[in-house]
Amino acid sequence: MKVPLLHTEPPPEFGELKESPEFHDQAAMDGDLTYVPGFSELRLARDRAILEVMQGRRRASEVPTLPMNFRWARCQDKKGEPDNRKVIRAANRGYKVVTKDEVGEGKLLKELPAGARVAADGSIRQGDTQLMVADAQRVARNEFAKRARTESATKGAEAGFAAALEAVGGRPVKGAAPYIKKEVGQPVRAELSPKPKVDSK
Repeated sequence: MKVPLLHTEPPPEFGELKESPEFHDQAAMDGDLTYVPGFSELRLARDRAILEVMQGRRRASEVPTLPMNFRWARCQDKKGEPDNRKVIRAANRGYKVVTKDEVGEGKLLKELPAGARVAADGSIRQGDTQLMVADAQRVARNEFAKRARTESATKGAEAGFAAALEAVGGRPVKGAAPYIKKEVGQPVRAELSPKPKVDSK
């Protein structure tokens, strides 16, 4: 005679968890504080395609490109007062403010990001930031300019090292001239909640 198992613990407060396709969805908005409906899924699809290239399962030419780029620009200071310096900087780089008129079926955004609201001026706000967008060509131009500045600064630093060495009477040995080595660092995980500070006594 089999004795039935007795449950000695009550069920969870909200019932047993039932698995579903959404349970393992890496594109879920609750894992991305910068989530933008439609666009964030495109970025994740591109990241997955790049991973497949590294695994040898896809050609590099098959990696999709993004049609535009969204960014959340800070529009308040630490005290909550209006501060549009980041918005102005983004605008100088070709970004424009996304408004409520661009949200809806068949428009730039199909819906508002979770937690976002429409401000009095029609812009899309989330916390102390507002949503901005730029087309792919302008973003590519910004990336090219950024790389050019980095390359220029690198060459300038190398030249500066050599000049400083010569100023003290040194002379670089052949094959041992000062240079800057570029390496990709290890990925760093950002902490969303800062660790509490320990009071020193």
